[in-house]
Amino acid sequence: MTAAAVSAVGLLTGFGTDSIAEKTQEAGSAQYNFGPVSYDLTNLPPMKNKLYTAWEGKIYYRQYSDEDMEEGGLWGEFSPIAGTKKELMCVERDGSVAQVGVDYGYDGMYIVEDRMYSQKWKPQGTSEVSVVYSCAPDGSDVIEYDSEERILDVAGDRIICSLGQNGISWIDARDGREHILAADESRQKAIYLDATEEEVFFYRCMENEKTDWADLHLYSADYQGHTKELMTFTMQDYTDCMGTEVIDGSLFVSQLFIPVFQMSGDDLYFSMGTTNGNAHMYSGGPIYGMKKDGSGCKILATSYSEYFYLYDDKHSRSLYCTPREDGCGPAAGKEGVHQIKLRGKMQKDIMPWEGYTPYDKPRVYLFENPTDSIVFYPDTSGICYVLLTVEESEELGLKTHEDGRVVQQVEGIEYLEGKLFFTVTDLTYSEKYSIGWRDGYERKRSVCYCKDMESGEIRALYEY
Repeated sequence: MTAAAVSAVGLLTGFGTDSIAEKTQEAGSAQYNFGPVSYDLTNLPPMKNKLYTAWEGKIYYRQYSDEDMEEGGLWGEFSPIAGTKKELMCVERDGSVAQVGVDYGYDGMYIVEDRMYSQKWKPQGTSEVSVVYSCAPDGSDVIEYDSEERILDVAGDRIICSLGQNGISWIDARDGREHILAADESRQKAIYLDATEEEVFFYRCMENEKTDWADLHLYSADYQGHTKELMTFTMQDYTDCMGTEVIDGSLFVSQLFIPVFQMSGDDLYFSMGTTNGNAHMYSGGPIYGMKKDGSGCKILATSYSEYFYLYDDKHSRSLYCTPREDGCGPAAGKEGVHQIKLRGKMQKDIMPWEGYTPYDKPRVYLFENPTDSIVFYPDTSGICYVLLTVEESEELGLKTHEDGRVVQQVEGIEYLEGKLFFTVTDLTYSEKYSIGWRDGYERKRSVCYCKDMESGEIRALYEY
């Protein structure tokens, strides 16, 4: 690499490895092939939410209708219809639900400093563009911003947004002022990774004049506008690690990109690779570790999967991934999820689920085998919590697959203020929305559920 040669939020307070093992599979009939799995939700930490937002002990959300969503889509992915009016709902402390206003936004919504921030579609000429706006929690007093497209993240009182198609901006929720963090540089898109209250991490792919491939430049920037390049990664670095077959033997190879990026203390961990083929399948790549200032960068493993799980109890730290058999790095030659010790000691009772996809940390998942249940990796403790048990999903009639065909999807899974929200949508296979081997579906009935995690009560909030 050009900058330097690179070599190939939870705490388990009071728990030793024996007590962790004892908490595994304590209740329910499901036998998970990972662990520890806990049904004890007394110390369940919160997650970062998008569709539901808490403010002054209340929970706000948009209530969609049949007219607000596409009637069909590839893979059963349905986008909101532009410009439609939604009911803005509020769950009170006592559990009662009432409409508090109307809203025209879509996707993520966040309440910061007494204002709700989101994005909406706005007419522009003969088409429409997405713009960022804020309003009062009841949908009134709307203020639009220059930031286009959408909100990327929230870090404290800073609202991080996309600026046009290629830049990053942020809004100070304390005074409502908007600031440019990474401007458009000759259409070299700034791709957001993650943020703290002190700095933002992003990368750009910039053309290398000596090769046909772009180099990946990793940056950090503080909120005063100071940007630092942490490292540059070239396609040559990638092929030296993975082998030239990923380029010579593949079709439609993409430029380098970072699919998963995580922070722990002063350290950064991220995977990097390419996609290939007209299905854009991940080609594999190295998993890196480095300091936030760009120092100490090294390859921890190579994998054909972009996903990894980071365990950290503040004494020991390990990275779990699925390394490739013939790759470079210390984890090569091992099948299945493998533990790479980063510091401290190896863990004996931690085995993450292979299906974890940590795009948004922490994350709630639907576990489809043996029966549809909802599980949650809330932090780096290694414990996976069961939020919706097998028995509960069976009582609800939740069954996402039947005779090898997808018949339901569970989405909008979020947890906050002691409540679990999720939406179950019935699907019908559709040739109209299919493309070759890619299945398309028509959207049927959707039901939004709320489970009170203390009482265990599950109720339907609304359906459409």
